[in-house]
Amino acid sequence: MAQSSTPGVAPKGGGQVLIALIIFVILFVIGWWWTQTTQPTAGGTMTSDGYHHYTIDEHDFYYEPGHLTWHVGEKVELTLFNANHAQPGQNHQWNMGRNLATSSTGFAQHRQPDGWDQNFFAGVTIDTKSGSEKVQKDFSVSLTPGQHFTFKFTVPNKPGKWTYACFLQNGQHYLSGMHGTVDVVPANAG
Repeated sequence: MAQSSTPGVAPKGGGQVLIALIIFVILFVIGWWWTQTTQPTAGGTMTSDGYHHYTIDEHDFYYEPGHLTWHVGEKVELTLFNANHAQPGQNHQWNMGRNLATSSTGFAQHRQPDGWDQNFFAGVTIDTKSGSEKVQKDFSVSLTPGQHFTFKFTVPNKPGKWTYACFLQNGQHYLSGMHGTVDVVPANAG
């Protein structure tokens, strides 16, 4: 038996198509919003509280990644992780600055690297699980294998190239290549 078609009457199921189309549009908008708020930005992912999250893994004797870009005023959540798998495990340190500082080794021709003349975090407030603290001069994190440390801060108005490094074992980690760079760019720069 053939079904008759009445002019001006929508076929059955037309309402279901409209509902499916509305659901598709809603899911598309939600998906677009989600990617805009969680996609990596200069190597970090956006967290729900507006911070860009970065992780730096410490290996023997390098950092991964070895280069980051931050913008002045950017809210950063940084996790440092000692991913060392050597036996026995190796402790590592992380600090950031510029203008390498050295100290005497006792030999006239040799000086060992031991830090920075200018520390990036001097005057910067950092937030940890323990609370907030304004760094007076130096900020350094030392980790044993498998240990991690997370802190938050707002990138200060200190544009330029900065270096992060490990100076353990009288600077030998640094000399073995354990350092990376952060380019701090003005807030309005791409």
